[in-house]
Amino acid sequence: MEDRSINNQTENTAGEIRYGKEKGWFFTLMRLYGTYAKLDLLWFLRDTKYCLLYMVTDVICALAAMAGVLLLSVQFGGFGGMSRNEILFMLSYGIFVDGIFNLFFTGENMGNISRVIGRGQLDHWMIQPVPVWIQMATCGFCPFSGSSKLVCGIIMTVYSLYGLPVAVTPWWVFSFLAGTAASTAVILAFVYIVSCLAFVSPAAAEEIAPTAHSPFDMLKSYPLGGLSAFWKTCFCTVAPVGLAAWLPSLSLLEKAPGMFGPLPVLTIVMAAVYMAAAGMLFKKGMNYYGKYGCPRYSGFGHR
Repeated sequence: MEDRSINNQTENTAGEIRYGKEKGWFFTLMRLYGTYAKLDLLWFLRDTKYCLLYMVTDVICALAAMAGVLLLSVQFGGFGGMSRNEILFMLSYGIFVDGIFNLFFTGENMGNISRVIGRGQLDHWMIQPVPVWIQMATCGFCPFSGSSKLVCGIIMTVYSLYGLPVAVTPWWVFSFLAGTAASTAVILAFVYIVSCLAFVSPAAAEEIAPTAHSPFDMLKSYPLGGLSAFWKTCFCTVAPVGLAAWLPSLSLLEKAPGMFGPLPVLTIVMAAVYMAAAGMLFKKGMNYYGKYGCPRYSGFGHR
């Protein structure tokens, strides 16, 4: 009976794989998003108290992080080349970006990929009948427990626009969404680039992803207009914290307009560069991992 059950499960899995290939990988992507959304909903329904506590804590942390800069802008009427209302918009933009990051990359340590690499958990992905990139794109999806910051960011953004002379047109909304997606991509790519160190030094670099993410948490709330050109360039290229909120906010506020109006073109270009670099380094790291494996496995078991 056990052999028959195993054979039936194997046949069902093989049938699902063939069905997914026939429908295309987009179908597989959407099916996995639905699966992880269901798992997140089950947590919310089964442990509502602690799930809500987790969500409320996220919002409190987000508002606390922006409170200091906001109070400074109220006290001095703005600073860093931005007015009080413009700083409020920039802070709201930053919370919106954090919300996207939490929504898609909170679960399964997708936002802290060095933990997955350093603990040898890539093996769990590579034995699955689904491409690794699809698993990476979907397994961090938390539409319920990870949505609180995004909702907060939407509310704060709408509120901040009331005090600004900005024409909210369909093109502006598209520019805002493109900018927030690009800012999220920059943060994710930077974390992944640094996390590639975990391929060659898994024990030492297992917790390097949170360290790589912390500069964005600490510095993206500050307007950089008062810095010299050298430092502004550094913070928009090598250490791209300026791309997380400050620079795209200037474009959306039309304080740094280009040929495409409010569209934050430079942020989008830098996001493409960082994503390409992250993809190249991660692929090299995967090749290294495939050749040498992870030393966390030993005769005493995993870790």
